[in-house]
Amino acid sequence: MARLDNLIANFKRHVAIGHRADLPLKQRIWFLVYPPEEERRLQYRLDEFKIATEEAGYGWKQINLAGCYSNWIDTFDDDEKAMILVDQDVVETYAQKGFRRYLAQQMTEQAKDVPAERASRTVFALTGLMDLYDFIDVSSVIDTLGKEFPGVLAVFFPGERENTSYRFLNARTAWDYLAVPITCEALQP
Repeated sequence: MARLDNLIANFKRHVAIGHRADLPLKQRIWFLVYPPEEERRLQYRLDEFKIATEEAGYGWKQINLAGCYSNWIDTFDDDEKAMILVDQDVVETYAQKGFRRYLAQQMTEQAKDVPAERASRTVFALTGLMDLYDFIDVSSVIDTLGKEFPGVLAVFFPGERENTSYRFLNARTAWDYLAVPITCEALQP
């Protein structure tokens, strides 16, 4: 449990510093990196991140991607659904463009739920990334978001980080990303 305690403490320190709303989206992304085996415990402790955010004077909006793949598949008619689900290669081909666009659209729509005057001072907490595994890379979803995406995108990332390289679920090939890392490592006071 100490790893999540450290992650929450590190998040509190970082959110208290704040951010500049005029920066490009790539510089307004925070990766909260934690071991995948902590996913369920983290879900139960999301309110602690929300409270820390609000205490720092920012708004909080969770964007949960859990169940997003089945929601996307449900947008197809029955014949197309049957065709897509028969072959894994077809699923992956469809997911590369269509699923990525669907996710970006869903995230943008949820961000619009926050009034425009508060959006730039809101932390958008992206959770439920495990549902993307084996269909699409997290980086490609983030890269699809427009630069007009408001506030800070706090990506709750089950995986590992080494320098600027991130490995999703400790399995996917790592990629470099210009994000602010917030980790489970204990910081010196």
